[in-house]
Amino acid sequence: MSAARILIVEDDRVVARDIAQQMHRCGHVVIGSVATGEEAITLAAKEMPDLVLMDVRLEGGLDGIDTARHLRESFNLPIVFLTAYADEETVRRATVTEPFGYVLKPFDDVQLRTVVEMALYKHDAERRLRESEQRYAVTLDSIGDGVIATDFKGDITLINPVAESLTEWSRGDAIGKPLEEVLDLFDEDTAAPLNINVAAVLREGGVIKFPPRTTLVGKAGRSVPVENRGTPIVSDSGGVIGMVFVIRDATETRKAAQAEILRETNERLDVAMRGSKVGVWAAEIPGEDRRELSLKCWNILTWLGYTEGHTAPDLDHVMQLVHPDDRERLREAFWRCSRVPEGLFGVEHRLLHHDGTYRWVLTRGASRQLSSRAAARVCGTMVDITDLKYAESALRTSEERFRGTFENAAVGIAHCDPSGRFLRVNQRYCDIVGYRRDELLSMTFMDITERRSVPNSVNLFKKLIDDEFSHYAEEKVLMRGDGSPVWVSVCVSIQRDADRQVQHSIGILQDITERKALEETVRIARDEAESANKAKDQFLANISHELRTPLNCILGYAQLLRRSDELSTRQKSHVSLIEQSGSHLVTLINDLLDFVRTGAGRIDLEAMDLLLAPFLKMLAEMVSVRAREKGIVLTCTIAPDLPAIIRVDEKRLRQVLLNLLSNAVKFTDVGEVAFSVTMLPGSVMRFEVTDTGLGIKPDDIERVFQPFEQAGDSERRRAGLGLGLSISQHLARLMGSEIFVESEYGRGSKFGFDLLIEDSSRESSEPDDMGCSQSMLGGGMVDDAPDHVCTPVELHSDRSCQSGTKLSDVEATAPFVLPPRASMEVLHNLALRGSMREVIRHIESLRTSDSHYEDFANKVCNLAENFESRELVALIEKNLNGS
Repeated sequence: MSAARILIVEDDRVVARDIAQQMHRCGHVVIGSVATGEEAITLAAKEMPDLVLMDVRLEGGLDGIDTARHLRESFNLPIVFLTAYADEETVRRATVTEPFGYVLKPFDDVQLRTVVEMALYKHDAERRLRESEQRYAVTLDSIGDGVIATDFKGDITLINPVAESLTEWSRGDAIGKPLEEVLDLFDEDTAAPLNINVAAVLREGGVIKFPPRTTLVGKAGRSVPVENRGTPIVSDSGGVIGMVFVIRDATETRKAAQAEILRETNERLDVAMRGSKVGVWAAEIPGEDRRELSLKCWNILTWLGYTEGHTAPDLDHVMQLVHPDDRERLREAFWRCSRVPEGLFGVEHRLLHHDGTYRWVLTRGASRQLSSRAAARVCGTMVDITDLKYAESALRTSEERFRGTFENAAVGIAHCDPSGRFLRVNQRYCDIVGYRRDELLSMTFMDITERRSVPNSVNLFKKLIDDEFSHYAEEKVLMRGDGSPVWVSVCVSIQRDADRQVQHSIGILQDITERKALEETVRIARDEAESANKAKDQFLANISHELRTPLNCILGYAQLLRRSDELSTRQKSHVSLIEQSGSHLVTLINDLLDFVRTGAGRIDLEAMDLLLAPFLKMLAEMVSVRAREKGIVLTCTIAPDLPAIIRVDEKRLRQVLLNLLSNAVKFTDVGEVAFSVTMLPGSVMRFEVTDTGLGIKPDDIERVFQPFEQAGDSERRRAGLGLGLSISQHLARLMGSEIFVESEYGRGSKFGFDLLIEDSSRESSEPDDMGCSQSMLGGGMVDDAPDHVCTPVELHSDRSCQSGTKLSDVEATAPFVLPPRASMEVLHNLALRGSMREVIRHIESLRTSDSHYEDFANKVCNLAENFESRELVALIEKNLNGS
């Protein structure tokens, strides 16, 4: 297009100068540059420019839109607005002036040149259209596109230059030809030809519609994508006289659409890359000179933490970010790939992050040779694999740790497949079973299992595989490689994948041969110890029986001799010494037997209903003799809310209380011994024995409950075996209690225990003939009780014990050894009431407390069991006075 004369209307002198320079570069002539509308109108009237470039905002009374309307109406000049304003009102006002262009600032040379060229062309077209308005009205409506007109038969009557170019038919060749011959159209999607039946369309009076993607094949064979439209030509009378076809070259439209698709794709790719640690790069090598290489990067420097200011699209700069140890390797791989037409490369290396750390990346690239033999393009990606590298390192560390644990474990470890075949074993496993590793890997665990253990092992392994349990353990014998047996402990579990499929079993093996040998030794020793213990128990039982029989006789006749009037005082003293020594020996034997029973756990409690008041009175009477002999006071304090009857093992309760009371009297020389029984909340009965004796040193308190340990001086320690408190503590624990002790050395001690009792009565104990009143037992000295020693009823001649008399004869003629008077009175009251069951219980408790009463107890039990109440009362009354 020839140079145009341009008028610039711009109030900004700098912008006006830039526009003028752009127009000069485009080959146009600027006739002037003004800043007001008035000046523009004056200059336009004088010079009549080909085009006016108009700013909307101007100096003076007229703005750009008013000035443009005046120039359009007065001189029909084409106007192009150059403005920074695009608000709705401004655009609406500008539209009224029918501008040839509306360009928003800022703009570049290409944009301005295009707008100017199009405006000039449009203005010229309008001029030509006006000149041929009547003759070519329909054709000029479609100027810029290919136009072909036909008559009613479909023969071409008109073809414009654009159509000539598109169809490659000249006007002279095309006129008169059928439309189908000149317009060769195909459907791009189906490649099917599009046949145009003009006559049929004319008859129907319709519009021809073409597929959206149509290709026009020219006469010379060139294919052009086109957009088509066929419209009937209607005469002034309304009749259809032909068709007009408008053909538009869609090449640029398609390119624009593809460019838009590409742009959107690139935008999506850019967004995807921006949210990931993946970068794209491209390098072009125009020739042999590598210094001319140009490099473009997308997203690489961004995820490395560099801003736009750090971006430098050259290879050397990127190489500076590569770790020095990796730099040459990456450079060599890149250049080697660039020399190959279809080269590929991939390198793992480190890149310097903006924070100073190195990130592991995987760089891949592919080369492509360009038209010039020396030119090449290499494109590729960079992927951040730092996390993957760390994961690989962690995996290697884990594998090394596992391998170290597996190989260095102190136990044998083996993995087997579901059939039991060894997959891997550690050295310790090989050492235990005596096979080399390569030998085991060709065997199953059944091959090394002792034949008798195989069925059980196979059954357990099958259940483990079938998921019946998660693991199992067994002890069995394995056969070593040399044929020798080895005892092992095996624990087997299963390893499954995410789908619960078996991967392998895990077996942990320990050599327990020495343990088995030790267990056998322990078993033999235990059997021998049990045999020895049984022999000891049998010996103690036999010796107890053999000792008690003559001791009972000695004690019985010692009592007779002591009561005889024929003995002198000196002789009675000797007899009393014999009686005391015999009683002490019986006590020692009983303590020793009880200690043996407690150690063997053969003492069982036998709970029964116990009349509490008579029981407590009996205890006081049994201890009062020794207390009176030592000149100390024995007080008994009984709480008024005690139940009349409790359910307890009377024998063991009496044994514990007698031991505590006897010890208190034994270790008290001056003062008193206080025995108290009280009720605590929760049906708990507390028994306490307090004395004013020697007390116990703090270091000795823990020792007093140990067997064969005694506190006090040597004389008192020789009076027993030191088993009483140990046995009593054991019995208290059997009854659910614990003996406690409080002591201050030199001032006395307090022993006691709490007993959870079962109340078998409905009312509290009351004074009656069977027991003692609260006042009677509380606070005073008990001084009317007989001696604790057992007393024969009859006095026999000394000749019954002369030499030559057999032991069996003595036993046959021996009198009854009777319980204390208080116990006899209890029996008498029970017999008078007819309570035979209570009589039996009471006499049995007396029998177990002292074997001296064996004969008398047998006689009483026999009468009570046969309900011979009259004979029973007579027997008790006969012996009551002698007790």
